[in-house]
Amino acid sequence: MRSLLLRVALAALTAGTPFPVPADAGDGQASMTCERIAIPGRVRCEVSAHVEGGETISWGDVVLVQVPPFAEALRGRIGPGDATVKEPSTWRWALALVARGKGSGEVQGRVRLVVCHDKTCLPRELPVAGQVVVGG
Repeated sequence: MRSLLLRVALAALTAGTPFPVPADAGDGQASMTCERIAIPGRVRCEVSAHVEGGETISWGDVVLVQVPPFAEALRGRIGPGDATVKEPSTWRWALALVARGKGSGEVQGRVRLVVCHDKTCLPRELPVAGQVVVGG
């Protein structure tokens, strides 16, 4: 049964269809931090997602939707198998950008999760953004 719920939730996420979320569902938090570098090259970033209130994360990924014009994403999607931390209420992913020049700008993405509370699992999407700074 849980497998079926997970597949339905994932189908709703990938189809872009709105999926009802109970009024008492927690909000969750997501954050992105990117290292500052002095010269153009590889910029490492970390994305973290956290849920509270007895919820657990059973699946998650990160999709990058916008990068600054002076940078390029090495991958646009960082999947569940690439998570560096998979604790029941916190997942983390590492990602990298390539900066072709100096500049400052925002990288934006979405953290897509399947969050379970008791035996009910629902999709949740959290916006995430981080500042990329290359040079002085």
